[in-house]
Amino acid sequence: MSKTTVWRILAKRLVFKPYRIQMVQQLSDEDHRRRLDFCLQLQDFMSSDDHFLEKVQFSDEAAFHVSGAVNRRNVRIWGSENPHAFVEHSRDSHKVNVFCALYSQKAYGPFLFAEEIFTGMTYLDMLQLWQMPKLQNILTFIFQQEGRPTHFHFEVRQYLNTVLPERWIGRASGNDQPLML
Repeated sequence: MSKTTVWRILAKRLVFKPYRIQMVQQLSDEDHRRRLDFCLQLQDFMSSDDHFLEKVQFSDEAAFHVSGAVNRRNVRIWGSENPHAFVEHSRDSHKVNVFCALYSQKAYGPFLFAEEIFTGMTYLDMLQLWQMPKLQNILTFIFQQEGRPTHFHFEVRQYLNTVLPERWIGRASGNDQPLML
């Protein structure tokens, strides 16, 4: 039986709906206030500087599982009502970790991590040996990273505070003060 036929039976005869898996991260009460403050600060920058977003470098990593672990975009849970289900997956299955950064004039990457387990120290090594040397000729930019534990590592924050004082955005970046460009 084809996939389309199965979907038609689930949707029309059984009156089931497809629900997509969503990845969520637990937030603390303080995170909501800090996100709101950041958004208000970002709006102020964008209204006062038409080229502000051209100065921000957005970065992120992704893990590609060799085992073919479930991609949440391709999976549906069929049911008559939203199951609010949790799907656990193995965090330590064989994978390749990839880093990429986007700047208004250039894309940096992909950088493939040799280590299978991604730690704060492997991220710090990548920043020191690969990413920051590529950015040394750019005078005004803001480095953005998310708040995952590897980015929150003490030595990563200490390095970014030394190399990019008040010019990086991330969890505990110390940017309660306006960003300086």
